[in-house]
Amino acid sequence: MTWLGKAPAGAQSIGQAVLGAALSGAWFSLKVAAVLLPALVLYDLLAPSRTFTRWGRVIAPWLSRLGMSPPCTVPLAAGLFLGIIYGAGVIIPIAEEKKIGPDEVHSLGLFLCTCHAVIEDTFLFAWIGARNPLEIAGRMLVLAGVRLALAVAVTAGRRLWLGPAGGPPRVAPAIRA
Repeated sequence: MTWLGKAPAGAQSIGQAVLGAALSGAWFSLKVAAVLLPALVLYDLLAPSRTFTRWGRVIAPWLSRLGMSPPCTVPLAAGLFLGIIYGAGVIIPIAEEKKIGPDEVHSLGLFLCTCHAVIEDTFLFAWIGARNPLEIAGRMLVLAGVRLALAVAVTAGRRLWLGPAGGPPRVAPAIRA
């Protein structure tokens, strides 16, 4: 490539740009793996234990208000801590085994679409851009609080709209004259 006059400062060849982008992408992928790998290993160690069963019993009253039952705790934990894709990977086998019904799958999906990967996202943001622990904690609390409040509102709103057993929206009976 030829320039008219002198090349601008910082100009580089296409090969240098591609190499720089590839190295930057590889470094970013390693950072993501450093966050996800320990979380996935911890989840796989805890999933077969009674931890989620106990947790499900403790939060059962809260889950029932959102149209979910204690078997929903495993996909809920996976989605909240690891992300929507891993949460969906846990929901599918549980739904196929008929441990949770279609209404619960719908409630879980709504909740996790709104509030997923709260812990993972926070660590990734911290690793990529946040500078001090106070800033990281502040972002985590705001992110988690807003997403959790929105998820509860959306999921509870779905239950109010469709009713406890799902189905069509509740409509007041017509007054006959």
